[in-house]
Amino acid sequence: MSVAVVPSRRRAAGRVLTWLVAVSALAAAVSAISDVTRADDTVLVVQTWRMYGLFLCTGLFVLVALRPRVHGAVWALLIADKAALALTAAVYLARGGAAEAASTIGWDGGLAIALTAAYLMTRAPRA
Repeated sequence: MSVAVVPSRRRAAGRVLTWLVAVSALAAAVSAISDVTRADDTVLVVQTWRMYGLFLCTGLFVLVALRPRVHGAVWALLIADKAALALTAAVYLARGGAAEAASTIGWDGGLAIALTAAYLMTRAPRA
């Protein structure tokens, strides 16, 4: 009986982790609204694009939280996106820095790790 309980607990922990990622993305998306409203014409489109991207990620995180075993390709895209953002920011930082490079490494790198862990915890057991 304990063999069945452990995977179930692991899956539940993975789903909780995925919901935490979704909530953090929603918080970032909502906070981006003020960035858009305060943006001048030189960065308005970029800030709007970023805000919409955060809302899109929130929706995708909710999809994988609701049905983690169904959306394997969505998991892969999200993990790859977050890892690519962190890696790109690391390159920018190594080249002398760019605005928000260090925080991007922390946030998106952390999300890539959290998403990978959640995916591994929620995936179907191998036969």
